[in-house]
Amino acid sequence: MRHQIGASSTLQETRAERKLQPRSSKINSPLNKLHLHIFSGFIMMAVCGILCKSVILIFNILYTVVGLAFLGVGVWLRARYPDFPSGSGDYVLIAVGIVMLITAITGDIGGCGNKSSSLATFCVLLVVLMAAQLALYVQREKVDHRLVEFYVFLYTIYITTAGDPVVGGTLRVIHYTMDCCGALGVVGVDPISHTCPEPSGFLDHFKSPCPTVLVDVMGKGPPLAMGIFYGNAVLMVATLAAAGILLGLQRKPMTHQLLPQNIGVY
Repeated sequence: MRHQIGASSTLQETRAERKLQPRSSKINSPLNKLHLHIFSGFIMMAVCGILCKSVILIFNILYTVVGLAFLGVGVWLRARYPDFPSGSGDYVLIAVGIVMLITAITGDIGGCGNKSSSLATFCVLLVVLMAAQLALYVQREKVDHRLVEFYVFLYTIYITTAGDPVVGGTLRVIHYTMDCCGALGVVGVDPISHTCPEPSGFLDHFKSPCPTVLVDVMGKGPPLAMGIFYGNAVLMVATLAAAGILLGLQRKPMTHQLLPQNIGVY
């Protein structure tokens, strides 16, 4: 009796092992390993693509808004005040605005539309913008003098035209970014004090005149202005890296990226 029970239990264990053996062999088969490898690769590439597109999208939104603002202000100044000496500031705003818009549109087509040619053009435009920003820093003394001329142009227009709203908004952005106030530097005394930052105390009424700040803004500029300058450089580098990765994902065939070279399929 005991022998029969032992034999039956051994037979049941053998049958169970036979049932489990094919399943484990199927799970560990090279074909299933390949499927698992491809699936995980698809997930990783999808996540990487989404992150890269998100960085490009943020860049495009910022550059579209700023580009439209530059272009709008430049066209407004050129159309309304053609006889005032602007020091070519209005032309620079128009040119920079157009380049920023073209860059943002190209990046949107290449990133969201999955167009490799547009994305490659976007990378080239980013390199050009980075080179232009580096050139601005190298030629910072000339740039600073141009900024002073442009500020004097805006200041003169705002006083003589009894408060142009577009010029007033531009001056307000300059005053808050540079933490300065007009040509005199005294809030409440300068004719355009209402475009200056609101003082929180008595000493805050005395600020630096904007021409003295702008004359060395690229060297010893206010923290906010320098933060925008260096932040833009970091954003362009991050966007260029994201665009390069996304371009590689678009150009390289999916099967070539995911199919390992040392696995066999039987």
